Amino acid sequence: MQKRIFLNKAQIWVETVIYILIGLTIIDILLSMALPQIEIMKDRAIVEQTMSAMNILNNKILETSEFEGSIRIVNLKIAKGKITIDSSANKIQYELENTRYEFSQAGKEITEGDIKIITENYGKRYNIRLTMSYNTKMDFSYNNQDLSKVLQAGTAPYKIQIENKGFEEGKIGKTKIDFNII
Repeated sequence: MQKRIFLNKAQIWVETVIYILIGLTIIDILLSMALPQIEIMKDRAIVEQTMSAMNILNNKILETSEFEGSIRIVNLKIAKGKITIDSSANKIQYELENTRYEFSQAGKEITEGDIKIITENYGKRYNIRLTMSYNTKMDFSYNNQDLSKVLQAGTAPYKIQIENKGFEEGKIGKTKIDFNII
């Protein structure tokens, strides 16, 4: 009789462990399917927010370019990826690397407003690049030098000062726009 009670208790514990393992396996399967989709949705939101921020930055650059001496300040928060202010190529570029989100067909450049967007294959993932180019209208500088400045993702927003330095000698029709991080 006592042996039978012991076997019943052991059976209950074995069943409990099996049910817990089955439950954990189901949770693991659900998470392994859901987490990549959540990551894709986060990256989509980041790209859309960055496009919006780049449009605001573009508007401030265009406002600044209208009058010599004008200064505008833009707060720019980068949640993921990096933004490069490339003075030598007169462009601003955002890059989101190693993402599961495919913004557009890989290898095909699309244009949305003043932003050119290209998605490139990166193994089973993608690199997304958003570019605003100002070659014909403006000549960029960073801190009065022909440098490139890379802004990395972080918790605090960057405070970017955009200043119109007027027309540059020897570069007819190009307004010199100087960027600074303050």
